Amino acid sequence: MNYTDNFLLKTDSYKINHWNQYPAGTRTIESYFECRKGATFGSFPFFGLQYVLKRHFVGEVVDHASIDQVLPLFRAHFGGDGYFYEKAWRTLVDRHHGRLPLRVRALPEGTIIRPGVAPFVVRNTDPDFAFLTNVGETLLMQTWYGTTVAAMSYAVKSVIAGYLKATGCTLADLPFMLHDFGFRGATTFEAAGIGGAAHMLSFFGTDNLAAMATAMDFYGAAVDGLAYSVPATEHSVMTASGRAGEADLVGRLIREYPRGILSVVADSYDVYNFVRHIVGDLHKEAILARDGVFVIRPDSVTPMDPTPEAEMVTLCNILWEKIGGVINAAGYKVLDPHVRLLWGDGIDLGGIVKILEAMSRAGFAASNIACFGMGGGLLQKVNRDTQRCAIKACALEDKDGVWHDQYKEPLDQTKKSLRGRLKTVQAPDGLATVRIEDEGEDLLQTVFENGELLVDHKFEDVRARTQAT
Repeated sequence: MNYTDNFLLKTDSYKINHWNQYPAGTRTIESYFECRKGATFGSFPFFGLQYVLKRHFVGEVVDHASIDQVLPLFRAHFGGDGYFYEKAWRTLVDRHHGRLPLRVRALPEGTIIRPGVAPFVVRNTDPDFAFLTNVGETLLMQTWYGTTVAAMSYAVKSVIAGYLKATGCTLADLPFMLHDFGFRGATTFEAAGIGGAAHMLSFFGTDNLAAMATAMDFYGAAVDGLAYSVPATEHSVMTASGRAGEADLVGRLIREYPRGILSVVADSYDVYNFVRHIVGDLHKEAILARDGVFVIRPDSVTPMDPTPEAEMVTLCNILWEKIGGVINAAGYKVLDPHVRLLWGDGIDLGGIVKILEAMSRAGFAASNIACFGMGGGLLQKVNRDTQRCAIKACALEDKDGVWHDQYKEPLDQTKKSLRGRLKTVQAPDGLATVRIEDEGEDLLQTVFENGELLVDHKFEDVRARTQAT
């Protein structure tokens, strides 16, 4: 067995010896996940738990060989024996056949939640393994990533929708106006897959094939209708014939792709020459004759336009002069539908706002943007603190079967945790997490128990829950 496949190494080191730190006779520990108040995004989809459970928790995940493998490692790591609870883990193998005696209750993935709401709760099901609840915390905590990327895309969608409405546009193209460019910049294939799948809850555009694979493998996504891309160039294509051959290359691309969307990078040499002369003069008639949209992608700022928003306004003005368009009912300029712009270099949520705001101030509708291509800003410029994600113990059952509240209440009140056995209910102003004995139907359902996945959410259903709001 590879060390990286060994479940006993899928936790933080210090959790290995917590088994003898809890009060003697502790039977059960319950913990919950939340995004604390003060999170960056105030309304967001819950996503990614099922991936973690399927990838790490389902089935027989511990055996005697995996225990044997870690004994010398822990001896060296901790500087002696007695830290690792070997007896309990061997009992788990013999009694539970290597399946984890844990129960996870969760909201349906894709549900829109807010900070302070617990989307899932976890506890042990065998009183001899109370320590296991928070051994699993390390992996369960990684739900933060899918949830946070989902929150980012959800927020971007709301922002773009606001500018479309404000500048007199329909929302018909909104599901495609944020495109995932993040595969190459993600830390791992796994990260690209999880984050990219989270993005697809709100949008249908992606160049991240790892995201599609993850949605299909772990959420049973159907190929049809999952996500879309278009023919697009990169600099290796645009520079293949040199500066002198750039214009002829564009002409050949137009002939190769006479219909549909064609996205062409424009800044290999001189972005202004590309837009004004190659697009606006040489190939104008061919572009206007296409049955589709020619998308121009500037990929860097210039000395004349040192910010993306300045450059996008300049290019809109050039295209308005050379290609033309109409003034919509709200008084904003809309370029001829055969031409649109895309910004995809170093963009994040703040950059999207700046571009849309600058364009609207210059009199251009938001629909002149085919889409924004977000890479690192989508999949990398987030961390666990973005949404202030935490897992905390909330209740403990002692040796006599009596439950006690567990909670933290530091001087920093933003880190105050919930206490008691918990449930999440529908309150008048949205979802809320309350004590199990309080009024309200518990919306948390058991999704995992004793090594078995009991609820297998389909991606289409998860996406539908997100998009229903």
